[in-house]
Amino acid sequence: METTVTSPEVPVKLLTRAEVAARMVPQRDLSGTDMSGADLAGMKFTGVKVQKANLADANLAGALVAGADLSASNLSGADLTNARVMGVNMAKVLLHKARMAAIKLMGTNLDGADLTDADLTDAKLMGTNLGGVTARGVNMTAAHVVGSNFKGADFSGADLTSATLKRVDVTDADFTDVDTTGTRSAKVDWSLAKVAPAQLPESLPEPPAWLPGAIVGVGVVVLILVLRRRRRTG
Repeated sequence: METTVTSPEVPVKLLTRAEVAARMVPQRDLSGTDMSGADLAGMKFTGVKVQKANLADANLAGALVAGADLSASNLSGADLTNARVMGVNMAKVLLHKARMAAIKLMGTNLDGADLTDADLTDAKLMGTNLGGVTARGVNMTAAHVVGSNFKGADFSGADLTSATLKRVDVTDADFTDVDTTGTRSAKVDWSLAKVAPAQLPESLPEPPAWLPGAIVGVGVVVLILVLRRRRRTG
């Protein structure tokens, strides 16, 4: 009886922007494709599946990625400078030495991702899940992190110089040898960390309790004045 040997499937190689765009039109699925080194700067990836794809060293500077699934893809060395990433699943993504300066990560899941030696200088993270990530040596200088999860993450040797962290869960996170010079935080319980920073970040001042109510009151007054003016001119 003959044994049939199945050859491993060769990933589809997409080198140009036109090839990538053409594949997205009919099926919106780039999973398993090889786009390593491709120049995709400024492109839009919305509602696209890009699971287990190879985007190593690809140029995604200024790209818009929204409502997409990039889980388990390889973006090592990729350029994501000024990219906007919103509502994206990036679980277990490889971002080793990725260039992510000034990136905006909003509502993004990076659970278990590898951010070793990645550059997130001046990055903006809002509602981002970094639970269980490996982020040793990551550069987050001047990064702004709000309402995010660092639970169980490894930030040993990271650079958090002049970063701002607000409402961040650092439970069981490792901040061994982290540089927190000029770092500030608010509503971050560093006592829950596995290893807290040797130099705890300076606490941000809390806004006065009356301030939110005052802002709302001013808004109501302005709205009333606008409505009165419209009635007079109407």
